[in-house]
Amino acid sequence: MNIFGPERVSRHPAERLMHSRDFAFLPKAANLQWKLIPDFVVLPKRVEEVSALVKLAYEAGLLLVPHGGGSGLAGGAVPNRGGVLVDMRQMNRGVKVDADRRRITVQAGMTWKEAADFAAHKGLFLPVVPQGAPASTIAGWYSSGGVGIGSMKYGSARDVVVDAEAVLPNGDAIHTADPTADGDLAFANLNPAFFGGEGTIGILTEVTLQTYPKPEEIRPLSYSTKDLWSVRDIVPAIADSDLEPYHVSIIDPMHLAFVKATRHEGLDPQGLLNVVFDGPKDEVNASEKELDRIMEEHGAKKLPETDARAQWDGRFDLYPARRLSGGLVVAESLVPTGRFPDVLRSVGNLIKRLKMQVAVNSFLVDRNTVAVNPYLLMDEQHPLGPTSLSFVKKFDDAVLRLGGHPQGLGLFHAFNFDRMHKGAQGLYTSVKAVFDPHYKVNPGKMVEVWTRYALPLIDTIPPEIMRFGLDLAAVVRSLKPTRDRYVTLGGAR
Repeated sequence: MNIFGPERVSRHPAERLMHSRDFAFLPKAANLQWKLIPDFVVLPKRVEEVSALVKLAYEAGLLLVPHGGGSGLAGGAVPNRGGVLVDMRQMNRGVKVDADRRRITVQAGMTWKEAADFAAHKGLFLPVVPQGAPASTIAGWYSSGGVGIGSMKYGSARDVVVDAEAVLPNGDAIHTADPTADGDLAFANLNPAFFGGEGTIGILTEVTLQTYPKPEEIRPLSYSTKDLWSVRDIVPAIADSDLEPYHVSIIDPMHLAFVKATRHEGLDPQGLLNVVFDGPKDEVNASEKELDRIMEEHGAKKLPETDARAQWDGRFDLYPARRLSGGLVVAESLVPTGRFPDVLRSVGNLIKRLKMQVAVNSFLVDRNTVAVNPYLLMDEQHPLGPTSLSFVKKFDDAVLRLGGHPQGLGLFHAFNFDRMHKGAQGLYTSVKAVFDPHYKVNPGKMVEVWTRYALPLIDTIPPEIMRFGLDLAAVVRSLKPTRDRYVTLGGAR
């Protein structure tokens, strides 16, 4: 570790503890089955340092876990057997701008908000960013299969990444595509291998992003409904229309109640549909008129421009309600647009059965897909607090029955792999064996769950056992005599 100097290698207990979790809730009992605290935390600044670290770790027999902003929800960036946690956040420089082809190259530890600001400073527009853009790093979100703000019109993170620099588990640094190529880069590139790979086949260090000319106008619009259920038919109607929105999000009244309880300001609880258009002003005007017609047909009320602008300005501020309870659990899934009403109905039944208060926010990924991202508050100190994790499992079950699938596998949701990607486990294992035959880079996740014990019979947790444990937690949770009541919402939930 001497290649970094003492200021960028830490064994301090507080530093290591800070890197032992991501945004997902983790009960204390998890430390019994996983060694979540890394042995070292290392902060590289250059690709040469990452390459040297990978080679050194291989020689020393240490496991490596790449870590970005810690905004993940599935334990994809936390250790399971200790090892070296590679904190990429000091690799956050803008490298170059190709103005002719409207491309920017940035280090992979930069956040998407920083990359968008870097592009804007050069007169360019980075159209796709995660909902957690101020914290989510370039490599972290890409490696998680990122869809988010702008995906409705411009695609996923995969569609804006044209090339990446990656350090393979043998220490070699490669480019995943030909950075000089034009077109859709369909010929012989490895970009798709790293998209959604969750850092298990290499460490991304630099990324080239495709940007666009800055739109003449970005116009947010907000429409109100009586409750969340009233939005159920509006979302498919927008998807089936000729409109091309930049972003469409659906806000649960419970979310607005959580926010108001936290800040004592903002909109009163109501169903909310936020739609954003970008492009030439005359086209945006025409789109707004057509959307107004659709909303009027479905009984939605248009809110003032100031409210719409406030919603857009606060688009990255997702979970201030965490302050109400100290703990928060988030689930993420993709569902067919036509099944959106069925998902709302299933989630509503689940909320009643598990006696929880849950905000079910969503956004359109494309015309055929809705991302449904419910979250719930919980008291981490309460004996039944960890049973709240059962909501995520039961929500995933409902989504899978409706033809959708959860997002993210990591350490905590690897038991979903066989249900999400039927027949593909052997294929992924083969890819992992080619890139990382000695299983040193973020191993024991996605398709299998390693424990902290490298001993036969107890070195992995079978998916069936993890599923059974969460099902049992749901039964315990349903026997709770009272409902959660963090906020009062008249008649809802």
